[in-house]
Amino acid sequence: MTTKICKRGKPRKSRRVRLPISIGWGGDIKFVPESTDWHRIEQAYGHMLSVDDRGVIVALVENYFRFQPGEARAPFADDAHRYLNRLEKAGKNFWNVLLEKENTPMTGTGDHAHIAEQDMIQNVAITFVQSHVGRYLKELDYKAHTDWRGLLDVMQACMPAFPKTREFLNERARLGFVEGRAWDRLVWELTEFAKARALPTGVSKFDDPQQASPFVSFFRELQRSFPERFWRHQTSNTALTEAITVARREFKRAIAAREAQKPNSTAEPS
Repeated sequence: MTTKICKRGKPRKSRRVRLPISIGWGGDIKFVPESTDWHRIEQAYGHMLSVDDRGVIVALVENYFRFQPGEARAPFADDAHRYLNRLEKAGKNFWNVLLEKENTPMTGTGDHAHIAEQDMIQNVAITFVQSHVGRYLKELDYKAHTDWRGLLDVMQACMPAFPKTREFLNERARLGFVEGRAWDRLVWELTEFAKARALPTGVSKFDDPQQASPFVSFFRELQRSFPERFWRHQTSNTALTEAITVARREFKRAIAAREAQKPNSTAEPS
């Protein structure tokens, strides 16, 4: 019997919008290129980098290392919405059941007299249950002697809280991100780094797949100094060129969206 060996590459990133919270980061990962790495990077770029320049690049890369691992652990916005919808539906069901007895006749005559009697018996049973639920809630001594009235107060307060929470989720989702945003930010910040020093930032495509613009060559060789799990779009110069172009466009769009949401803030998206 032949055993089939399956080689699995990096898991594909999800394009679903995530909320801007996470349960992990890579703060303990340092970027410490060797002198041979810097020489290779500078040769590819065609420009020497000062000690200060190298320090700035190290800080930007370590920031990427810090936030990239948390991207895949951030919750999806649609999961949060589904859970909220379930809560809201449960709350509505609670009130529908609670108010059942208000929709039944309390009196009756003639052929309907027995209906009223049965309804009265049912309402007594409901009141009996409610009183004992309240009694046992109070005996639990949970948060300042919660009783039946306290339960109703909580449930009543929940109903207007649900649409407010939905508005908040929508707002946070607009400020959220999809996987790959940390890499996009690294591209953007290294581009700004190069602009500030009058270094090449162009990403022109060449017919020859072995050729690349200086910035693309610089970025490719820089990534080669990363742990492999942090590499992105390294298959070819063409793929990396396209990815850099898209990253710049997407991050610029994210900045514009953030500024539109908070006109008085200059903060960039995380």
